Amino acid sequence: MWSTAELEALHSGALRVDEPWLLALGLLSALALLVRALWRGPLRVRVPEPGALSSGRRWGAHRWGPDWTWLLSVGLRTAALALIAFVLAGPVGLIPENPAGGSGLDLMIALDASGSMDALDGQLEGRRVTRLELAKRVVAEFVRQRQGDRIGVVTFGEHAFTQCPLTADHRLVLAALERIEVGVAGDATALGEAIGLATRRLRVPGAPADARRTLIVVTDGRHNSGQLGPETAAQIARMQGVRIHAVGIGSSGVVPFAQKSPGEPLRFEKVDLDEATLQAIARQTGGRFFHARRPEDLRGVAEEIDALERKPQLAERRYRRASLAPHSLLAALLLLACEALLSHGLLRRLP
Repeated sequence: MWSTAELEALHSGALRVDEPWLLALGLLSALALLVRALWRGPLRVRVPEPGALSSGRRWGAHRWGPDWTWLLSVGLRTAALALIAFVLAGPVGLIPENPAGGSGLDLMIALDASGSMDALDGQLEGRRVTRLELAKRVVAEFVRQRQGDRIGVVTFGEHAFTQCPLTADHRLVLAALERIEVGVAGDATALGEAIGLATRRLRVPGAPADARRTLIVVTDGRHNSGQLGPETAAQIARMQGVRIHAVGIGSSGVVPFAQKSPGEPLRFEKVDLDEATLQAIARQTGGRFFHARRPEDLRGVAEEIDALERKPQLAERRYRRASLAPHSLLAALLLLACEALLSHGLLRRLP
């Protein structure tokens, strides 16, 4: 059976052959046999016409089957020969063995999962969604664009914790984003703790002195929890060479909130974004502040941050070789079996 990795290799077209000259020779041979078969035409069997023996008339000719049956048979044989040539050439699928690496950024994303992120003022594909669901979707799109970066995720509410450490395997980052839910870290907003924890996670032993370290903070509220203040945390980040981009999302004022259980009426609460603090944090570390009031604004913010931060220089990837010869040979045998069944079984025509 095909493994998932081999299917990915086929889908991406990451195929190679060890002996291209054998493949070319085999395909030319299959083509020559096809041309010869078409030139000769279908096999004819001499059979007596009715009354030929008594009347002295000559025998007639009768084909084994209709022309389309013969053409199908020739096509199956040619395809089988081409597959056999492919097998002899040594086909392999190239499966990435390590995620993309290179001189990209060390980038942490601090995502607010406090109770206010349950506000229903976001839209995705024509439906109303919570701020957290919208933020997760846009952050995931941003992560997919940053090939070569090492990315980690910090989730914060009343407390902050590491959702995913720095990694070049973005599949782990995307899986970690999917697991974030509103209230998983409490309903309050410990913005200072989130910045402090993300800064510590960006301290990588052995990293080059000029390594770029970036923190993106995505929040919709005001710091109201934790012992470490946002301004103090930003000063520590600046001393560690961490640049902070602060993204405030959502509208201000009274907004509807998602229902906690089916049948529960919508509740409305007042939300308040502390723009002044977020601007100060970004300015202090050499970053930018963005306010995404509408769903489309948030995507624009992600694109602008992506443009601000340099694109990584990708290192050469390593691949694991998976032989495709057994599967190709099996396909060739199946084609020959089908041809034999059609020519000498189901579609055979007797005189």
